[in-house]
Amino acid sequence: MKNQKSTALIWTFCTLAASVALACNVPVFRYALERWPADPYELVVLHEGKLSAEEVTLVDTLRQADLRSATPANFNVRMIEISAAKDSLLQDIWKKRESGSEPLLVTLYPRNAQEVPDRVVSVHPLSSQIVQRSVDSPMRQQLAKRLLSGDSAVWVFVPCGDKAQDKAALERLTVEVKKNQQSLELPPQDELEEDDLFQPENPIELRLGFSIITVDRKDPKEAFFLEMLMGSEPDLESLEEPMAFPVIGRGRVLYALVGKGIFRDTVAMASRFVVGPCSCQVKEQNPGFDLLLAVDWDEKLGGAAISEPAETPSKGPILIDIPTGKK
Repeated sequence: MKNQKSTALIWTFCTLAASVALACNVPVFRYALERWPADPYELVVLHEGKLSAEEVTLVDTLRQADLRSATPANFNVRMIEISAAKDSLLQDIWKKRESGSEPLLVTLYPRNAQEVPDRVVSVHPLSSQIVQRSVDSPMRQQLAKRLLSGDSAVWVFVPCGDKAQDKAALERLTVEVKKNQQSLELPPQDELEEDDLFQPENPIELRLGFSIITVDRKDPKEAFFLEMLMGSEPDLESLEEPMAFPVIGRGRVLYALVGKGIFRDTVAMASRFVVGPCSCQVKEQNPGFDLLLAVDWDEKLGGAAISEPAETPSKGPILIDIPTGKK
């Protein structure tokens, strides 16, 4: 991340922090884990004519893992015959395919991911390898495991391949993450219990903890994971610098730090935001986008929660008194 962008992020988080007077005391990372459902991706099987038996099997494999399945990942599967495609984006993708008429698997970011520059995560010919790596991967499993175990945030570090740059960036990130873990504090338990959203029947002991996982850019198993990360901001794919992405809740990526943008102030600002009081319970008013993860979060949490859902704001008309004008 360039310094100009780092400054903009600091301003954003300062603005959010200014609203804590209206906040619940539950830390952002815990509220996000309990109450922010992961937004669904769209996996579109774009095809021409009838699918083969093998291709039908691949589509069935995808459907066995989507939101309607017994072990749901946060995506929906759609099959669209190109002659019936009304979306100009999908029509253009089909026209630009390299060759042949084999089906394409087009992955689209969640519709709520308003900050991403392009709806498209990836476009690949439909194959067993593409299906497998789209649904899940070892590092995404590790990420989810850490979030469920209580980590306040997991930093995803992506080396660029330049040993000197990567070593320096990872050292800076590691030092600052450890420093924040030691210096920051969670709200006292008695303050949590005074909160209107606190559920006394669930005496969960919160802990403050940050961790780092490293994702190799050349690991084919993590190709789709990297496509999600790199497509989340306009210029990331073209930058040959190490990157770090703070992830909280049910796989929500806040933003990317790049190169020298991985430094004390940006890491500290993200850390303070994550462990601070939930200044805005409305998910869409917080920064970031959700990753596609094959996790049944509600089942894994088992109903354990220290917060209750915030009341949904009324969408009806608001009546106000209009002062009488001067006579």
